[in-house]
Amino acid sequence: MSDIRLIGLGGTISMRETDSGAVPFRGATALADRVDGFGGAEDLALVGGSEVDFELMERLATRVGALVAEGVGGIVVTTGTDSIEEVSAWLAYRESWPVPVVVTGSMIAGERPDSDGAANLADALTVASSGADIDPVVVFSGRIFSAREVLKVSGVARDAFDAPGRGPIGVVGGGHVEWFRTPPRRAAHGAPNSPIEPVPLVLAALGDDGAGLRFAGAGRPAVVVAANGAGNLPPGQARAAQHLIEDGTLVVITTRAPDARVAPRYGYPGGVATLAATGAVLAAGLTPHRARLLVTLGLAQGRDRDGLRQLIGSETA
Repeated sequence: MSDIRLIGLGGTISMRETDSGAVPFRGATALADRVDGFGGAEDLALVGGSEVDFELMERLATRVGALVAEGVGGIVVTTGTDSIEEVSAWLAYRESWPVPVVVTGSMIAGERPDSDGAANLADALTVASSGADIDPVVVFSGRIFSAREVLKVSGVARDAFDAPGRGPIGVVGGGHVEWFRTPPRRAAHGAPNSPIEPVPLVLAALGDDGAGLRFAGAGRPAVVVAANGAGNLPPGQARAAQHLIEDGTLVVITTRAPDARVAPRYGYPGGVATLAATGAVLAAGLTPHRARLLVTLGLAQGRDRDGLRQLIGSETA
């Protein structure tokens, strides 16, 4: 087995249960000791998934790059399931890594004897050791998902991840990997070169008057909207989006629908075709959270509006 490294950010896989709820306590070295085959382990953080931020994700990407430069054969990252979608996507957007980079975690506190943590970690190690020519993936409950497609679909179930409309790209168990499909490698977008300022994300809701969207986007270079259906907004939010566009804010339209598909089908006031015609950018195939990551990265690279449109287009093509 080639040299596979484990990087820990914390999460449920590192937790034990207390009277006040599960809390992190077990670092990456202790996790690696439970599964034979890791060539080393280190912690970048020991936090809950919802405590992960852009600074930590960027430190992770930098550390992955350093390990790759040292010649490791693969990397496994453990993090909280609340952050798995975004951590894995950030790694995919940052670089086209020459070795497998696998993100995993658990839904049951790692200290419990019935935890899914050890099995997920062993499966992640198997995929990281496979030598597959793949972009970053998520391994969970015996299934392998592309980082650009995975979605957390449950806050409590053990099989908490899926890729609606796409499905897993493979399965893993007992030390063996079976690929259903291997998506072609995608171009990555590189590192930020200025401070990261997270882009706001606003949810569409029937009857919303748009005040929240106006507030979130005012004076910002961009805002992401999780719209209804194919990308539609209620009239109040649509008017707010139009005002923001006129003021120079890039309004990026995604959908609340799990398969992330948007299309300019509807021309009524607030319909997605109307929004697109007035300057909104449709991020077809990007979940709201992934669109937010992508635009945030683009802004931290100094991209202008046209550059951001091209960046979004490169991921939605």
